[in-house]
Amino acid sequence: MEQNHFSIKLLLYCIPVLSFAGCKVPYDPPVNSSKTHYLVVDGYLDGNGTTTIKLSRTRNISTRDTAADIMEKGAHLVIEDENNDTWPPLDEIGNGIYAGVFSLFPANRYRLHITAADGREYLSDFVSYKLAPPIDNITWDFKGGDVQLYANTHDPQNSTTFYRWSYEETWEFHSFYVSNLKFDPQTQALTPRTDQVHICWQSQNSFSIFIGSSAKLNEDVINKAPLNLISYGDKRISVLYSTLVTQYALDSAGYNYWNAMKGNTENVGSIFDPQPNLTRGNIHCTTDPSELVIGYIGAGTTQQQRIFIDNNQMPPGWNSIPDCPIDSIDRDSIVYFLGDMVRIPIDKVTDPFSRFACTASSRSCTDCTFFGTNIKPLFWP
Repeated sequence: MEQNHFSIKLLLYCIPVLSFAGCKVPYDPPVNSSKTHYLVVDGYLDGNGTTTIKLSRTRNISTRDTAADIMEKGAHLVIEDENNDTWPPLDEIGNGIYAGVFSLFPANRYRLHITAADGREYLSDFVSYKLAPPIDNITWDFKGGDVQLYANTHDPQNSTTFYRWSYEETWEFHSFYVSNLKFDPQTQALTPRTDQVHICWQSQNSFSIFIGSSAKLNEDVINKAPLNLISYGDKRISVLYSTLVTQYALDSAGYNYWNAMKGNTENVGSIFDPQPNLTRGNIHCTTDPSELVIGYIGAGTTQQQRIFIDNNQMPPGWNSIPDCPIDSIDRDSIVYFLGDMVRIPIDKVTDPFSRFACTASSRSCTDCTFFGTNIKPLFWP
């Protein structure tokens, strides 16, 4: 009897405990988001190429934030030197991008003057004109099966010390099938294809921060500074891959800024990583000195070098076989299966006694323009 009494008491004790453990209420910690969209200035005053400046705004953190870029449009950008000389305004080419080609003098120091559409004015600090040495070469090797690219350079004058790199990568890729037919939704008929959608190209700019320093070395030499890392089997090297690397020379303040930004954006993941900090660049709002502005404007020459990597240089098995089944489209069901353009016709069925009109597959397997462009770049071999 005593044992039954104990069991009942234990059961009465466990029921509320188990009920409490099973009820998990999600906790959304409050986020203090700034109401200010701070100006972000990204660019370089290039003395031997095209000066390109991108203006955007930071976003507020919210539950249903779309994370879409807020581009700064309608601004007026002018380069100034310390002798009060100015250059023609940069052209606004759309989507917050401003560009121009200017002849700058190495002996002068320069800054960027920005007047936003709302009338607020921003000035960068005057910076010295830095001459970037040539890139020795861009190399690559396998790193655990992945492809790792590197930059190699040196300055015989031992005057650069601080470097930054960016790149634009382009790759050729092919659709799994060659589509020789086109479905015309107007006439609801199959017609021979006059445009090729089998060979395409895609490009994208670097989004990580790549910097290097020879400050702790006896010579101004950068050996195998890591750049892009391409994962094993990546379709960027399914046919032919190319990257155009641009090298910038930095001053110490510019290097410290980019190093802090790299820590904020790439090396935060555990308690042992550098913690985020408020990184201030060299751009200030003269209309409201308390306003935070993000960015660092440097000036000088840049150097570029392009490298190609062929799929033939990859190990066997690099190219994975996509899931691309072929469908046979019934003659009476052409509009039903091809009208929404989800499937793309491949070839006609030539047998006049067959009930099938053509073969087809998904657009991702037959139309490379779904991912890129079929216009060949001018620099492509």
